[in-house]
Amino acid sequence: MNRFPKFWRFCNGTDKVMCKPRLHFTSHGMRSVCIGMYLVLATWMLSAQAAWPATELVISGGEPERTLMCLSLEAGTPFHLEFINSIYLAPVRETLIYEPAEGISIIRVESPSAGVFEYYGLTPDGSGTALMRRSVGEIRIRSHDYENHRLTVGDKSVRFKGLVADGESVTIKVLTGDNCGH
Repeated sequence: MNRFPKFWRFCNGTDKVMCKPRLHFTSHGMRSVCIGMYLVLATWMLSAQAAWPATELVISGGEPERTLMCLSLEAGTPFHLEFINSIYLAPVRETLIYEPAEGISIIRVESPSAGVFEYYGLTPDGSGTALMRRSVGEIRIRSHDYENHRLTVGDKSVRFKGLVADGESVTIKVLTGDNCGH
């Protein structure tokens, strides 16, 4: 039985004598091997990153519900939802974050209204800000007037007015993969 792998070449064409590979590295040769390995690794990492599914903040709504827009989102990057609270008629800015293990969470609420913080069950600091960590999953909004609703993700700002008719719902959720045909 032959104990050497088949891919080793035979020295003199017989099965009895196998060539053992000998590697001789000079410092220049070793440097070339290292550079080559780095190039292979870098190429592999770039191709793997391109194949990795994108994370997108998907905005859907209307009746019947349809995808309205997708925004690229990196995990751990804050984004903001701004609106006028319909009970206290006060501006609210929610800072949200997406983490793969937890989904979407509200991490900060800002408003000049004490009633807004009471509604959230929070105690604000002196500047009208309260920190929190509340997982919300997907966000569903229904407003009789979307004039003051805005979502900001990075340098992109999306006003809700005109995305759907007033009174129809808007849903914000995070999905991985190409959900908008990018």
